[in-house]
Amino acid sequence: MENKTNYVSEVEEVINSKTTGIKQQTGGDVLLVSEEGLRKIPIPTDDPNDPLNYSKWKKAGVVLTCCWFSPPETRLTGKSMTAIFSLLSLSGTGTFMQTLIQLYAPETDAHTVSNLSTYPTMVMAFGCLLFLPLSFVLGRRPVFIFVVILALITVITAGTSQNFQSHFISKLFTGIATGATESILPLIISDVTFLSERSFYFGLYWSTQNCVNAALLISLSYLTAAAGWRWYYWLFAIALGASLLLVIFLCPETRFARGLQALNGQAVYTDEFGATHILTDAEARERFGTVQAHTDTTTRKKTYLEELNPWSGITPEALKVLGRAFIKIGKSVSSPAVIFSLLASSISLGIAIGITLIYSTILEVEYHWSPASVGLFNAGIIPACFLAMLYAGWCADKINIWLAKRNGGVHKAEHHLIHMIVPGITGAIGIVLIAVCAHKPEKYSAWMMIVGWAIYEFSFTAILITTTTLAAETVPENPGAALVVVVGGKNLVSFGLSYGIIPMIFSMGYLRALMTLLGIFVGVFMLGVPVYFINPKWRKVAIKN
Repeated sequence: MENKTNYVSEVEEVINSKTTGIKQQTGGDVLLVSEEGLRKIPIPTDDPNDPLNYSKWKKAGVVLTCCWFSPPETRLTGKSMTAIFSLLSLSGTGTFMQTLIQLYAPETDAHTVSNLSTYPTMVMAFGCLLFLPLSFVLGRRPVFIFVVILALITVITAGTSQNFQSHFISKLFTGIATGATESILPLIISDVTFLSERSFYFGLYWSTQNCVNAALLISLSYLTAAAGWRWYYWLFAIALGASLLLVIFLCPETRFARGLQALNGQAVYTDEFGATHILTDAEARERFGTVQAHTDTTTRKKTYLEELNPWSGITPEALKVLGRAFIKIGKSVSSPAVIFSLLASSISLGIAIGITLIYSTILEVEYHWSPASVGLFNAGIIPACFLAMLYAGWCADKINIWLAKRNGGVHKAEHHLIHMIVPGITGAIGIVLIAVCAHKPEKYSAWMMIVGWAIYEFSFTAILITTTTLAAETVPENPGAALVVVVGGKNLVSFGLSYGIIPMIFSMGYLRALMTLLGIFVGVFMLGVPVYFINPKWRKVAIKN
């Protein structure tokens, strides 16, 4: 016990130092800016294998892989989010939905055919709920490789399907696979980045895939018109096969256990879920009174071949960790900020999916566009995504640092709610523009509808960036748990909205249906005001329990 006592005493000695002048945070707040400058949270260890110590090129490889598979906007094509190629293989059916409706007319009706885009959205939530907790136990890398292979197989079976039923089943399993990647990738990005730069990387993550999606959606309508709808899946099968190589060769295991560390007079601990905790001396003694003695021995750096190993072993006490993961997922649902993030991302996603289900019909029937040209509807997404990345990524990080300085150096998770004001306003504008064009096509140009979609895409992408970052920070115990609820749960909630959009249009018309959704959209974003004041109180209670 002597060594253990000495270890805790060393930490207490640093904590109680009077020379740092740093206040202890409570309720999950993080001292982001101190007298010494910007702090690196989480704190990297001396271990060369710590993902936070990766070289810039190595981190770039990890981020590139994640961006390649990042959850694309379901709105682009009428589907839920997932990897750029795996998810777009789900949602991209919106570019040739009319073709599928005609193809399967002898078997089923148009509303049922649209389930090829809506139901996979729902099952993505189950993929998220299943595979994210496993990534805490088995590691990110083996789970990532498995779900990419699953996505590749199901894309091939969808392309070879001979009837609606087999096509539909393949899309469901693709949804499970893409739901898993959607939940794991933000966690991988969190593993290799610091708190002060996370908005930028999440912005890069959500925006790059949307830009790629937009370019593909424009070209895919021409591809399917010229070569047939099956080539839609062959393209993604080729892309996913190549993408698997990126996962294998550029994305090593990022799960890393960090012990108790001292920084500027505070004890900082990163748990098995990747969550960073700022501890008092009493909390450090209570939690680490039985840990092994601290050692300065540096672990040998793994070789590149060793990093290619798809299996790095099971987390100690795996069943307990898995059980705690599900408990933390349930606990995170009680957070007002998590609920708000879930609702905001769900309503924006649901409306986006609804728009992608109807835009090809509007352009072809009302504006007399050819099926090959409807992909041009997405032309404005590329500049919109760059603007969203700039605003909700780079600018948000700078604003957070500025807000922390005004708050005595302390960063609060609720600061991200301030970033939701602009996307809330622009999203409403985009919905209105699309609604009036769909209602009176003889009066308004189709390009006004395209501009409205670009504005909404900016809003949607900014909302995804901000809600993902907020979810990763708002639950002090476990960012992964909140990501399951927000990233996976939105697919379930948005399913109801997207599933009901066609019946709403049949009964209410384009204008009333979209205005109804607009009212829900605005109502949800108004909830951000009380959440800004209520959630800090919740975090203080949650950290004690």
